[in-house]
Amino acid sequence: MLQRLSSDLPNFKSASFRPGLNIVVADRTKTARTSDSRNAVGKTGLVKILDFLLGATARPNHVTRIPELDKSTFFLEFSTNTRRHLVARSGETHGMLEVDDVRIKLSDWRRQLGNELFGLEGSDFDPSYRSLISFYLRDVANGGFANPTETHSKQSKVDTLSTLAHLFSLDTGLVSQVKELREAEKSLKDLKKAARDPVLGMTLGRAQDLDAQIRTLDIERETLQSQISNFQVVDRYSENRKLADQLSKDIRSLNDKLVMDGRRLSDIEQSIEREDSEQLDYEYLRDVYDNVGITLPGSVIRRFEQVTEFHRSVVNNRRRYLDSERASLAAEIDADRMRLAELDRRRGELMRLLESGGALETYNQLQQELGAISGRISELQERRAVVDRWENSNRHLQLRSAELEMQVSNDLTDRASQIERIADTFASFAYALYGSRRPSSLAIEPSKSGYTFSPFIGGDASEGVRSMAMFCFDLTMAVTAKRNGRGPDFLVHDSHLYDGVEGRQLANALKVASEAADNEGLQYIVCLNSDDLQKAFDEGFDVSYHEAARMTDKYDNGGLFGIRFQ
Repeated sequence: MLQRLSSDLPNFKSASFRPGLNIVVADRTKTARTSDSRNAVGKTGLVKILDFLLGATARPNHVTRIPELDKSTFFLEFSTNTRRHLVARSGETHGMLEVDDVRIKLSDWRRQLGNELFGLEGSDFDPSYRSLISFYLRDVANGGFANPTETHSKQSKVDTLSTLAHLFSLDTGLVSQVKELREAEKSLKDLKKAARDPVLGMTLGRAQDLDAQIRTLDIERETLQSQISNFQVVDRYSENRKLADQLSKDIRSLNDKLVMDGRRLSDIEQSIEREDSEQLDYEYLRDVYDNVGITLPGSVIRRFEQVTEFHRSVVNNRRRYLDSERASLAAEIDADRMRLAELDRRRGELMRLLESGGALETYNQLQQELGAISGRISELQERRAVVDRWENSNRHLQLRSAELEMQVSNDLTDRASQIERIADTFASFAYALYGSRRPSSLAIEPSKSGYTFSPFIGGDASEGVRSMAMFCFDLTMAVTAKRNGRGPDFLVHDSHLYDGVEGRQLANALKVASEAADNEGLQYIVCLNSDDLQKAFDEGFDVSYHEAARMTDKYDNGGLFGIRFQ
């Protein structure tokens, strides 16, 4: 139990605590300024200081680290089932504490408190100490009063399951398995989301599309492999290719020459034929000369015979020349044809050699193409395997989720009497608040998330009713955990829990808390404004309680810390 909260601040309002109902009162004074408010006198600050000394993280914006308070030391005296402690801590050295005059690290203090207050033994299934103590010291700044089963607005259901399972003495091992499953599902979901993001370059594609691409590339790879297996590398491929090109040029030139020589031979043969068919008619000339000889002397006739003989000699010489030219050209044509046949033969051999094989560069290029295609196929096959693994993993996770839900269901069936006692405790608290007007229940049921805790008070869903559902839930939790040695013997509530609660329900709640604390050996500490407490008195609240501290709204030295700061 908590005994005393104090500080070395001169005007700090120390608080003392006793078993049973403890009320910290925020009182409004007659001399208080109009702008002063009891909502700023330190009720929430007192809860924060208690939490600070019980191992809370002191971030830069924590109240103990503001310039006016960071050098001040705060003290808490309390006892557990095993021993009594005096802990001292300041905002300036918030990472270290003095516990029973021994300086220790914050992490070690949390470990010790986890064991002494909640029975944690360092099991892999154990929740964290801070997640447990947060239900006993709800922080309004973190959204601690928004939902009975959560202590932080950013907390997921899975994160609170282990904590609630421990406090209500359920199977934390099952919850741990569910949490691991949910994390695996989230990881798989995140991976699939990333795989669809082209910016990350992880696009996997659909299974049927990948299969189609793989089949097409397999055909292309087989074709290339066949080409490579039948491929012959020709030595000096480039030189032979150049030689074949030169032979082709020579053949074209020789063909052109043969065409020209053929035309020349045809012209010569035509000339020879004309020589044979177109000789001069010398007898005709003689008749002419005879007729002319009447007047011409005989010497003229002799000269005609000489001219005729000369002309005949010229014609014969021309014929012999044409015959010689024809024979020479025919021989040259025959030689060119023979040379053309030889060139064509050599070119044919080279072309057959080149066609039957290829250059080493071409062979290497084919090999590179085959390697690229094989690499692409491997990539697609790996992506296909990932898709298969994801689909199989998803099916496995779904199956595992159903199995765990069944295990949780069976576990709750085995714990039926225990669950019934928890539900009865909650219902009895709610009945004491509202009677039969509002049916109530605390259902603990199996779900895909593990255990589902559903505190319910019927009727209208006003703010006051929701607050009382949280009050009944927390008190049921504290009583159950205390009975089973899984929680401390104190519960602290800030005044924010009672915002919007009517005076009658407040009076009933304080009475219920007082009776539960007395019956179960608990300590219930609540911070209230004096006028809210007066409303409870007006509604018949007559239960004895201990006033743990009284704070005022005086400007100079009022409030918990006895100083004013922003």
